[in-house]
Amino acid sequence: MKKIVLLGAGSTAFTLELVRDLVLTKALEGCRVCLVDIDEKRLKDAAAVAELYRAEIEAEIGIEAHTDRRIALEGADYVICAVKIGGYGPLEKERKIAEEHGYYRGIGDRVSCYYGGVGAYWQIRFVEEVVRDMKELCPDALLIQTSNPVFEATGYATKYLHANAVGVCHGHWGYKEIARILGLDPEKVTGEVMGFNHCVYLTDFRYEGKDAYPLIDRWIEEKSEAYWKSPQYNTLNSFHKCPDALSPGAVDAYRQYGLMPIGDAVRSTSPWWHHTDMAAKEKWYGTNGGFDSEICWNAYLAQKDEQREAIGNILRDGTPIVEKYPLRRSNEQHIRIIDAMESDCYTRLTLNIPNKGCIPGLPEDILVEIPAMVSARGIQGIRMPAFPPKLMNNVILPRMCRANNIMEAYHTGDRSLLVLELMNDHRTRSYEQAKALIDELLAQEWNRDAAEHYR
Repeated sequence: MKKIVLLGAGSTAFTLELVRDLVLTKALEGCRVCLVDIDEKRLKDAAAVAELYRAEIEAEIGIEAHTDRRIALEGADYVICAVKIGGYGPLEKERKIAEEHGYYRGIGDRVSCYYGGVGAYWQIRFVEEVVRDMKELCPDALLIQTSNPVFEATGYATKYLHANAVGVCHGHWGYKEIARILGLDPEKVTGEVMGFNHCVYLTDFRYEGKDAYPLIDRWIEEKSEAYWKSPQYNTLNSFHKCPDALSPGAVDAYRQYGLMPIGDAVRSTSPWWHHTDMAAKEKWYGTNGGFDSEICWNAYLAQKDEQREAIGNILRDGTPIVEKYPLRRSNEQHIRIIDAMESDCYTRLTLNIPNKGCIPGLPEDILVEIPAMVSARGIQGIRMPAFPPKLMNNVILPRMCRANNIMEAYHTGDRSLLVLELMNDHRTRSYEQAKALIDELLAQEWNRDAAEHYR
């Protein structure tokens, strides 16, 4: 009986995805799932959803619910962390404070920078606490980190705490969206991406085994302008279906750097001139400015509440859950990792792991997102080609330096590193401006611990 712990189970929609994958995985029959959350109401709902699936298909899994993570971690084999400390309220307040200091959309103006508190303090601290608990209570368990920032939080765990950890995201599937726009059968398309979480690029793209990059080039030349004017592009440009994959911003980044950005990289590591104001976002990412604009991001936050309400209605009405959320495998990789390890079935996934020579020109210990083989022998990264120099020097290395500054600032408690990192932001006009913002953010009531930490 393998024991799987889900931290942050109160995110009911995510719990639902994992439970569906779990009950469809034969190798994990008889396992025990421990759901953990400090919000008792959300935890109760998550456990009820899991029980509905288990009962409706008579799945042989055990389900427990805990508000104390240490009880759940005792003897665990796998720990999935989906915790977002404090939710989004304080983050949105920090965004407004930053805008008052001249930083449009806040320091986190793009997805990969939306850390979860200034300097990613709360997220990294939580992961550090979990890792220390795991070393005491389940030293052989694998930590599967999925809440953002996957890059910095998982990277801190592996580099500074030497944890047995892997970061998981689904953004790499973005190449399937490119295939859809091109009119290709997604089942006949393969793709490889590499880089950092929310900063990955398409290094290999094939259709029916042949290089499909020329198909992208032909589409850009012959069809892109008509597509960007079409209802298909502009109507779908909403908070949950932003067609960023082949937006003008994605194409511009491809032309600038030589490889196509995938998933959140389309916006999170795109050129800064795409994000100076709402008009720029509209130019590069469509009529609503892309997923992280003030329009789409606010709609995304509202949609989270709608998801919870929909699941709550199912629990109250007694509707069979499979009618609303049919049994199907998700695009998430968490259960696939566990399945590959337990069944010893070599499985190729795209994961965030220490580089160890897989991407030329990057340090051994930096966390990279690359294809990897998973089996009972563990997780082994696949060696990748070098990045084009233009992309390496202007995107990859600067993004790595940013992560290193964030992690080292947390490790040492050196506030000046947060200020110096902000000095690299194109919107910063003076040292005084950057320092004033960092000081004000750390002076907020919810950041009292962070202010004590960063001196």
